[in-house]
Amino acid sequence: MKQANKLIVALATFSATFLTAQAQSVRPCVSNQSTIANTVYGKVQGYKDGNIYTFKGITYAEAERFMPPQKPKAHEGVKKCRIYGPKAPQSETLRFNGNQQSDYDFGFQFKLEPMDEARCLVLNVWTQGLNDGKKRPVFVWFHGGGFATGSAIDLPCYEGRALAEKGDIVVVTVNHRLNVLGYFDMSGLGGRFAESANLGMQDLVKSLEWIHDNIANFGGDPNCVTIGGQSGGGGKVSTVMMMPSAKGLFHRAIVQSGSFTRYGTNENSKLYAQALLQELGIRENDAAALNAVPYER
Repeated sequence: MKQANKLIVALATFSATFLTAQAQSVRPCVSNQSTIANTVYGKVQGYKDGNIYTFKGITYAEAERFMPPQKPKAHEGVKKCRIYGPKAPQSETLRFNGNQQSDYDFGFQFKLEPMDEARCLVLNVWTQGLNDGKKRPVFVWFHGGGFATGSAIDLPCYEGRALAEKGDIVVVTVNHRLNVLGYFDMSGLGGRFAESANLGMQDLVKSLEWIHDNIANFGGDPNCVTIGGQSGGGGKVSTVMMMPSAKGLFHRAIVQSGSFTRYGTNENSKLYAQALLQELGIRENDAAALNAVPYER
């Protein structure tokens, strides 16, 4: 009988301890009036995951194909920003294959993201406070992928919640145009294409402009912005550091690989544009016809 009583007491103690631990580990997730933030383009609604406000897929710019990015249009009402936006069009080689999983697949868990050329200029924000008067440091992450592939969330470690919680900083990750859509130099054609070069980098500067104008509403300090990236993302950081248009939009930089200062020449990049038009059978004076060419082509 004593043994049975001891067992009952032990089980009751274990149950109480387990339930207490479970209760302490529960992270309530809510999306209501308290998770709405103001931007200069309108209100956006995210959600609160435990003590971290999370906003996903906020549009920071818009652009026509091969055209420089423009500020987004203002919207009425409250725009829901609770799921990740699409990534830039890129290679189909990262498509899911459940029968042949590689170590590369294991690392890039989120490779099934939708691709959308018109709606890929989005960013994500994690923060501990909205409009609370605090000036938290802001960390902006430029993803890797060699300027050709990748996204703000193609690696699980790009998710910014843990960093925002541990450091009480505002974390921002950014999608932008890539490969032929982001880095093709059309400027040699002149006219409407006069500023159409390094568009992916112009996108990133536009994201920094959005951060400068709006991040205070997300508890961040627009005068304390650090940009960081790894591999291709490090190369993007190196590039932004040399762009006059980014002056004053960031204050510190972290390059993890991707440290370089020599790029292709203007002369060669313009020859590539001429070669592409020739390959597609498009005359230089009709370069706008590129808008009708499918991305896959």
